[in-house]
Amino acid sequence: MLAYAVLEAGWPFRLLAIRGLGDAELENREVAGLQVVYSRLASQPAAPDLEQLRSFYEVIERLHARYDILPLRWGQFFPDPQVLTRAITMDSELYLKRLARLAGATEMGIRFLPTDGQSKPKSISRHPPSCRGRAFLEQRRSRYGMDAARQAQQRRIEETCRTSFAGLFHDIRSETEQVLGADSQAMILVSFLIPRTLVERFRRTYADLQPFEGGRMLLTGPWPPFNFSA
Repeated sequence: MLAYAVLEAGWPFRLLAIRGLGDAELENREVAGLQVVYSRLASQPAAPDLEQLRSFYEVIERLHARYDILPLRWGQFFPDPQVLTRAITMDSELYLKRLARLAGATEMGIRFLPTDGQSKPKSISRHPPSCRGRAFLEQRRSRYGMDAARQAQQRRIEETCRTSFAGLFHDIRSETEQVLGADSQAMILVSFLIPRTLVERFRRTYADLQPFEGGRMLLTGPWPPFNFSA
């Protein structure tokens, strides 16, 4: 059994007319004041492929579009309904607190992408074997300098976002990720937990936001609030 999300019981709820992983029918079970949405699997995947992950997250996105949910990460497998019930019961108080925090909210994100040439390490001069220790120290110094610069940039971007979107979000978080396919380039992702009713105002405010330090920006969302579900 694979769990997708939990909802607060007591509110009107109908299962979606979509299929879960492996084209399985979605099911729900009420446990300790919660509704848990899951599907049955013939066997537990050892490692998910892209199609399985796409199916998993599509269910969560469709649920979020209609209900306030606490999305679960991939990997919430249970061998039978009894184990599922015990696990949800054990964490029910925590789940209810998190659902209260996420009520009426959704997640928006802004990706700050480096321009070509930004966030790349400076070339390190090559040294003969006798100077390899110095070369190593230079590389470490360069790496630490880059890390410090990225952290400082992340703080500046988050503070800019806090100011620019003041009054439009409940919570904000930022993180730095590597850009796939680009050597040592870093992308800064700022995530916002916002009221669903403010999505359009958020988009209009983003349209007036100036590019930060010459980089590119990309608005994403609304999404299930994965970055605020823990």
